[in-house]
Amino acid sequence: MRKKVELNIRFMGNKVLCAKSPTNCKGCVHKSNCEELELFYYPYNKKEIEECFKNDERIR
Repeated sequence: MRKKVELNIRFMGNKVLCAKSPTNCKGCVHKSNCEELELFYYPYNKKEIEECFKNDERIR
């Protein structure tokens, strides 16, 4: 099951200066300069992550 993450991200050129959840940005004076992103990801347990790294090392 995929999960959703909402982030406010502030960039300067190609660098990220700040990346926080919108609930943590309430008092920020730079909030108007942020981009609001909604990201989706599939969470994995530790065993699945270790298996992924094992398979990656075999390919190299």
